[in-house]
Amino acid sequence: MRIVTLFCLFVLGSVSGLAAQSRETVAYVQEALQGLGHDPGTADGAWGPRSRKALNEYRATLDLPEHQDIMGSTLYFLHRNAPAEPSLPYPGRILEGFEDRQRYLEQYPDIRDRHCNNNLQLNPVEPDWEPVLRFTEGNASFAKGYISNQNDWFSSISEGIAISSGSCVAGDDAQCDILWDYVKKWSAENALTTPVKKRPNSENFDGAAWIANSVLQPLIFATALVIETKNPPAEEIAPVLDWLYDRVNHFNFVSTKNTRVGALNSTIARNHALAAVLPSMTLGALLGDAILFERGLPQFEAAMLSQRGDGSFPTETRRGSRALHYTGLQLSYLFAMAEVAKSQDFDLYDVRWPKGESLHKGVSYALSGWSNWGKHVLKYAKVNHAAPKTPISPMATYFEGNMGWLPIYVRRFGDHPNVDRMRDLVLDPVICSPRHIADGRSDKSWCEKAGVPPLSLSAMLLDRSVKMPVFNHSMGFNGACFLSETNGLF
Repeated sequence: MRIVTLFCLFVLGSVSGLAAQSRETVAYVQEALQGLGHDPGTADGAWGPRSRKALNEYRATLDLPEHQDIMGSTLYFLHRNAPAEPSLPYPGRILEGFEDRQRYLEQYPDIRDRHCNNNLQLNPVEPDWEPVLRFTEGNASFAKGYISNQNDWFSSISEGIAISSGSCVAGDDAQCDILWDYVKKWSAENALTTPVKKRPNSENFDGAAWIANSVLQPLIFATALVIETKNPPAEEIAPVLDWLYDRVNHFNFVSTKNTRVGALNSTIARNHALAAVLPSMTLGALLGDAILFERGLPQFEAAMLSQRGDGSFPTETRRGSRALHYTGLQLSYLFAMAEVAKSQDFDLYDVRWPKGESLHKGVSYALSGWSNWGKHVLKYAKVNHAAPKTPISPMATYFEGNMGWLPIYVRRFGDHPNVDRMRDLVLDPVICSPRHIADGRSDKSWCEKAGVPPLSLSAMLLDRSVKMPVFNHSMGFNGACFLSETNGLF
């Protein structure tokens, strides 16, 4: 089995993405085919007619159509059927403890309602939902407001898939079937293309990739979930995996225009870089392919090494009054990556970083910011990337949504002092003060949904009367739904 050392992977000149079919991947396929009695020639990592003939002989045994090249379905079935040692220890597993999660959600339907569906009447996937075949540059450009309400078509899709996935985990077979039919539609119609060109360090393509990956990640999770629960036939699984493999490789995009660790605008450390590699990492775990899986490790490391002494991430706190929103997003991606890695026995939680950087520090900064906004957040408005560079500029404070990391943290580190802080944490009253709302720093409707002041973190998480999206779906699965016994959070 392949052994990976994290620090060895951080090579600045090569983090923009790995070839979809590296020599190592080809060599594995050749060895696996040999083990199954097919003759691809020497396992030298060079793909040619002899290897292709052996591949299609093997695919014929599965009643699958011929392929010219190695695709996702080939990797998936070889890692399960071939006697060759897999490159990852548990092909097909993307989260630990799936069976325990299933039993828990079946036992506590009220938890599923509050923490899978967020009690917000968000829509699960419906049979008549259609895939997005193509999205334009107007949807993707930073300059054109690609996450404006008018252009945000992808959040409802990500949320719907996550909600339906929660119901599927909890034993709703009908929702599993609807979810699988929806996933199959995307692959059958070759969905999620874009005219935005994939150019090195292109901000437009970075925006397009971020949108695409926000949809691909929950689609990958849903695919893994349905395979686990429904065991569909190979002829249904194969085209989905091939489509995902193609799209993940196309939208894997990490700009390297600024690679200096610790820089305020370090592109390899920001949340977009994590979003770009998380689907590849998850699909790698599903297929059993280490090359896809390992794409996430340099970005995880870059983010951790960028951390300041107070636990803040420069690429996110430079957003000024939006610092906690993006800190939550950064933490959500980092915890999601750590959970996927853990499914393959690669413990990112246990890595010792050179200056004591840690996810614990990142959590501590978030808690400090919630408790004392002026002391821990306002100072970063001096380098506010997303608004005019003045501390008094109108800018919404975003706290909602990006807390998907929190239940994962409590599950993994329930005895940590940070969890004790959470139990007693009350949000800084300035956050929802009339002046703050009048200045445009906080959204009035959000404050009303959050509940009656004083706003405690525990009430926002557990009070069923609170109508706010506590846990985000940006990580591609709902952390509260899949990864914690939420009765024990506080």
